[in-house]
Amino acid sequence: MAMNFMNWLQSGRGTGSKAVLLTLCASLVWLGVQAAEAIAVRPDSPQNYTVQQGDTLWGIAARFLEQPWLWPQVWQINPQIQNPDLIYPGDTISLSYQDGQPVLTLNRDGQSVPVTGGSTAVVSTPNTTPVTGIRTERRSPEVRRESLLSPIPAIPLDKIDAFLSKTTVVDADTYKNAPYLLGERDGRTLYGTGDEVLARGNWQSNLVTYDIVRQGREFIDPDTRDVLGVESLLIGTATITSYNGDKAIMKVNSAELEARIGDRLIAREALAIDPSYLPQPPPFKVDAAIVNIGGGHDIGGQYDTLVLNKGSGIGLQPGHVLLVRKPDVIIDDRVGKRGFMQGVRRVLGLATGDRQIEFPGENAGNVLIYRVYEHASLALVLDSSQSISIKDRAITP
Repeated sequence: MAMNFMNWLQSGRGTGSKAVLLTLCASLVWLGVQAAEAIAVRPDSPQNYTVQQGDTLWGIAARFLEQPWLWPQVWQINPQIQNPDLIYPGDTISLSYQDGQPVLTLNRDGQSVPVTGGSTAVVSTPNTTPVTGIRTERRSPEVRRESLLSPIPAIPLDKIDAFLSKTTVVDADTYKNAPYLLGERDGRTLYGTGDEVLARGNWQSNLVTYDIVRQGREFIDPDTRDVLGVESLLIGTATITSYNGDKAIMKVNSAELEARIGDRLIAREALAIDPSYLPQPPPFKVDAAIVNIGGGHDIGGQYDTLVLNKGSGIGLQPGHVLLVRKPDVIIDDRVGKRGFMQGVRRVLGLATGDRQIEFPGENAGNVLIYRVYEHASLALVLDSSQSISIKDRAITP
């Protein structure tokens, strides 16, 4: 059985690093206690930050807080400034403390608005409570700022759109049973923008425009080896011009690639996440494997999309945020004194007792669940402190 750090230290081994590791462990315990009692501010948090075009509420929160989803707890509305719940490029946010609690002050055009922390603030959930800091803009003709600039969003929806404009995930049966392209009058097998193509399938009522998609790779659950779904590559869009029963004539509206016989026609799924909600952790334990990164990369980082092997079947919803965690590493102590039998056990691949020490994994970043299926979900990497790999896990923070 692997030996953890505390047991290793108590055993008296690791002489050269014992004092350093004891200090590290004591610091981690202290941080854990502090996190339980108060909102943790990042050690490298700026005293002042000027909001830039392209910022998001999540990104700003991550500059100040160890746990960005706790932003609502340090933000309160003050009526002394018009629309203090909207944050605009050019605004300055300053950090200070009152009675030991972090206080964020919004400075706009020479006016200061305290946005303090406190136990009265309500933490939002993905489907119920709007995030303070984002709301529908009120028209105020006398405020020139609102006519020139838009308030920053809570999350980078443009990064999600960039991924969904190229690919998504569909259930294997859904793809197999979807309507498909049959051909066109001239007998050509490849089709582009403006072409009319015959298609066949079970059509949804009141829906005339479909995405043209093509199957990519299968996504296999690394834990169970079950098929979670298939990659659906977006080829273009097509609209029904006429139909008779299960047969329809469709006009190709746009085509990033040439469509061909057998391509499927799938209704575009609306993004079920409100940009005015700050992501929140799920209220239950999640331990999800990463199935795919950014369309097939070995490693990923900020704004890449991950495919996870957990979905609505366990209660995940769009708007949930998970922590990406590096796996623990087992290190074999090859320096300390060892006996003959330990050498034999090592050769045979057997556990060598306290010669194996568990090196705990690290946090690698936070991901936002933005689309869920029964057994899988798509998640956007909101921030990352190091590269993310297939071996990492997405867990409840």
